[in-house]
Amino acid sequence: MPSGSCAAGQSREAAIRPLHDVAIVEAYALDAPLGLRLAGGLAGRIAADLGARVVKLVPQGGDPLDRVAPFIGGTSTVAAFLNAGKQIVLEDDEALARQLAEADATILDCGLHAGLADLADLPAVVAVLSLFKPGAVHGPASAFTVAALGGLLDMVGDPEREPLRLGGHQMAYSTGLAAYAGLAAALCKPKVAGRPAPETVQVSMLDTVVWLNWKSAPFVASAPALTRAGAAAEWQVVRCADGWIALVYQDADWRALCDMVDDPRLRAPCFLDRAERLRRAGEVTQIIAERFLSRNRKELHAAALARRLPLGPVWSPEDLVADAQNVSRGLFATVDLGEGVEAAMPRLPVIWGGRIFTPDAPAPVRREAMADSP
Repeated sequence: MPSGSCAAGQSREAAIRPLHDVAIVEAYALDAPLGLRLAGGLAGRIAADLGARVVKLVPQGGDPLDRVAPFIGGTSTVAAFLNAGKQIVLEDDEALARQLAEADATILDCGLHAGLADLADLPAVVAVLSLFKPGAVHGPASAFTVAALGGLLDMVGDPEREPLRLGGHQMAYSTGLAAYAGLAAALCKPKVAGRPAPETVQVSMLDTVVWLNWKSAPFVASAPALTRAGAAAEWQVVRCADGWIALVYQDADWRALCDMVDDPRLRAPCFLDRAERLRRAGEVTQIIAERFLSRNRKELHAAALARRLPLGPVWSPEDLVADAQNVSRGLFATVDLGEGVEAAMPRLPVIWGGRIFTPDAPAPVRREAMADSP
């Protein structure tokens, strides 16, 4: 335990966080899809950073997130990030019921929520996560299934190949942001007898994906149009001297892009017409890629910024940690993961009372003591 003034300082900092007096339980059914665990994990992580006491219950066999790559040593960086600042408790029926009875709010997947329908002591505020709409009957499914149904896979990859999964866990984390927003809104309602007002927040990953990919909404589901353009797409990710850069621009940016690339072939009158550029997109991309191979990401990024072009270098995690803007903003904090392992972890990008908050390392997993135990 911290001693003296150190403990007092931590207590004062905790007290100014907006959720310092809120207790939240995060729990999932044993067969909960990984995407929902990731979504709920992010919602709980944000709440913990903002001062809530978040208790996450994990199966007796361990947290499934511990097996999610990538790893530093033997530690899952995904688990370390999402569990930061939480109390981790091994789950059993008594521990779950006791924690729920003492909480102000809970984050559950729809499977566990259905199994707790008769439990009288659910917290007032309940956030229920589902892949589809609550109560929907479906076979085996995952976030990849949701990406297909929501139209995201219609944007990625070549039409002659199988669909590609988006990198990372973008859909799950977007769902987690939606879940936290709903949870926070519910907690902001006027209290009833000193307790949060009852509210159930339903969060569907499919709804979130459709919102993210709103352009897919007008299509008729029975006859979707295949729009994956692959190598013929106007926007591409192309090689440069030390990596990759995303080639993104609007029609109004064409002259500025020509100036940046500085290749006379792009200044041909035919390329002033966007329809002609689209018809010859592969040729345009090839010209740009040839010129970019002699320049590195930082050079290209600086040249793009000078011309107000939204080109995006593909940065590595090391690049992001060392980035001057991120360093100036204090975006990353060094967190002790235990066993001599440290990692740079993003802070919550929020200033509250003039402060930004450093994420805490995940607490060791503990087994709850029974009420009559010494």
